[in-house]
Amino acid sequence: MKKCPLCSGQLEEKTITHPQEYRGRIIILENVPAEVCSQCGEVLLRPDVLERVQEVVWAETAPRRTTRVPVYDLAEVI
Repeated sequence: MKKCPLCSGQLEEKTITHPQEYRGRIIILENVPAEVCSQCGEVLLRPDVLERVQEVVWAETAPRRTTRVPVYDLAEVI
């Protein structure tokens, strides 16, 4: 089993929801294959997955659905 490059914990194959910023917008990609550390939670995406994410984001096709995302400004709450 692979080890996390940050903490040496075990990496597990999972499917995640991945937020991606593009042109000032947040795009949410679902069912993204990733390796996730069981110890620290670090997420690693393989190069082929990153290429696919890039293709989907750059294509700017109509999304499956849209949702509202809350935004918090830490400068206002600290």
